[in-house]
Amino acid sequence: MQDCNPANTPLPEKYDPIASTGESNSKLCSQYQSVIGPLLYLMLGTRPDIAFAVIKMSQFSASPTEDYLNHAKYIFRYL
Repeated sequence: MQDCNPANTPLPEKYDPIASTGESNSKLCSQYQSVIGPLLYLMLGTRPDIAFAVIKMSQFSASPTEDYLNHAKYIFRYL
């Protein structure tokens, strides 16, 4: 993430994630939750501007997909 391009908004415009219907991958699930956790902490303490995006993405932490992980990282690009 060190050389990534910055983002202007916490999530792309008109992004509406759809719940995954496939089986969850435990490695991806663990990785996704390790990305969402710090974002939740930041949101509660110092960054209310990312609250909607983080809560929207945390709804999918039970069975995330690679797309959800990429959009969670997009929030880091915004920060």
